[in-house]
Amino acid sequence: MRYPIFPLFVLLLSHLNFAQNAQNIPYIAEIQLNDRLQIQVTAELPSKDPKAPITIYNGEEIYQLSVKKRIGDTIIYQFPAQDAEWRLAFDKVFSEARGWWINYNKKAPVRYPIHLNKGILEAPAPGPEFLSVAGRWRVVFNPGTEKEELMVGVFKQQIGNFVTGSFLSETGDYRYLHGHISGDKLHLQTYTGYWAFVVDATLQNADQMTGNFYSGSSYNAPFSAVRDASVQLRDESSLTYLIKRDEPVLLKDLIKMNGKKTTINLAAKNQLTIIQIMGTWCPNCLDETQMLLQLQKDYGAKGLQVMALAFEVGSDTKKQRARLKSWIKAMGVNYPVYLAGTSSKDVASARFPMLNGIMSFPTTLLVDQQGKIIAIHTGFSGPATGQAYNDLVEKFKQEIEGNLPAH
Repeated sequence: MRYPIFPLFVLLLSHLNFAQNAQNIPYIAEIQLNDRLQIQVTAELPSKDPKAPITIYNGEEIYQLSVKKRIGDTIIYQFPAQDAEWRLAFDKVFSEARGWWINYNKKAPVRYPIHLNKGILEAPAPGPEFLSVAGRWRVVFNPGTEKEELMVGVFKQQIGNFVTGSFLSETGDYRYLHGHISGDKLHLQTYTGYWAFVVDATLQNADQMTGNFYSGSSYNAPFSAVRDASVQLRDESSLTYLIKRDEPVLLKDLIKMNGKKTTINLAAKNQLTIIQIMGTWCPNCLDETQMLLQLQKDYGAKGLQVMALAFEVGSDTKKQRARLKSWIKAMGVNYPVYLAGTSSKDVASARFPMLNGIMSFPTTLLVDQQGKIIAIHTGFSGPATGQAYNDLVEKFKQEIEGNLPAH
């Protein structure tokens, strides 16, 4: 089944000067997740130059895949700051390409067929009944089961039936969901080198819907949702919390990017520190990194030091460090990054015995000049969540400003 979406660049033609640049080549990238489910991604080349990057329009997010190398007729495009790629072979006139989307951040690489056709996606008609999903929704995944999970849906509806937004969960948001509503049918999706999410729902009325959430080739979670302007997730303080309040942070056997081991005793640093517990495989961590880079820029000279502890897929430390080095370069990270272990919540939890455990990547800790944890953030609500993101950034700033060393 094919799911057409309304591409962002159609909304922003004047901004992108697409109409003025006849060389720009728009594509519909069809990615086959399984034998029943396919997503269509809006892509664009600036020219027929095989060295030119591909631009991806993912709702309110725009990013580029750079050319990594060429093998025969196949061009390998690298995702930004992600260990994933497109491998495409174009025809002679660049009207069509076939190949693979490959995600390397698994125990074994995962491959999905991809087919690019020259063209522009078009939105379906809104339908005879014009419904709106704009606003805040109480969403329950897997209702009535042991896996039941409360989420918050936040959506905007623009230019008729074009919808953007996200799901907020206690461990992070679902990033840039986008799509359309046609009649009583809602279709949303988001795509990165690591994620392919699809949401299909039916509205019973203007305030209720049921549907299914799909991830990758096999995951499927039914959900129900009702409009609820006051719905909130549990407070962060009930998720990850201190069980040994006075125990300082001592980080042993961290691996630096040069391969050497080091131990960091924050009690001896006499500085305000943010510890980012993350992985390069985690899209929410990418969003958080952008915020932390800005915080380091704004408060570094006043006594703040951000540092990242990376928990990476696999057990080969050489490959893990290589992946981290690529991530550091792509993201422009200028704060210290250490390899702290494998991509396991249990492994991460063992490094912080003063906490009840690590339940999410990212988890972010604010540590005072005595090396003690004074604030904890579980998960991350990124820019796609709108006001939730703005509120979170403001909370970080208040915590930092309230604990900076006196000058």
